[in-house]
Amino acid sequence: MKRILVCSDAAAAAEKIAEVLRENGYEAVTQNRALASEECGEACAAAVFVLSGLHNWHQIVTRFSLETPAGILVLVKEAKRQEAEEELSGLGVPVLPLQTPSGVFLTAVDFAVKTGERLSAIRSENRKLKDTISDLKLVDRAKCALIQYLNMTEADAHRFIEKQAMDKRLPRREIALRILNTYES
Repeated sequence: MKRILVCSDAAAAAEKIAEVLRENGYEAVTQNRALASEECGEACAAAVFVLSGLHNWHQIVTRFSLETPAGILVLVKEAKRQEAEEELSGLGVPVLPLQTPSGVFLTAVDFAVKTGERLSAIRSENRKLKDTISDLKLVDRAKCALIQYLNMTEADAHRFIEKQAMDKRLPRREIALRILNTYES
């Protein structure tokens, strides 16, 4: 069951939307603005924001958009839709009127959930790539230490680290850390 966070200062509106979501197989949790600003968003598949006034919500919606993988959907009164779209442009956040038909709303929520899944996968891949880059930098620093202190060539330093990693059955990162602890301490 996908968890959807419904945020609104109007408790009745949030509960009505949450009920529609529950009837359609989602786990819906309602929160007001103060609690939403503390919510991490990592545990949510999506977040639905029902905005009463944009200036009060802009920071929270922006934070959720930039800091969490949750798919986001914003609901506003039709009269404020244009203003909300302009204010939130560039965040990839769809803005729908409060009077959106139930079928269209559920399709938008499903799209937000799938977007959240996609963002989660991208964030995971990004973390792996950052770790790989960090490991490569560490190994390069260790090679530089071997070159500087043991007068090895770059190829010899590379072979040394690779051989140590194979012989000791440790990752190159661990061998690099040991080398750096020895020569840079």
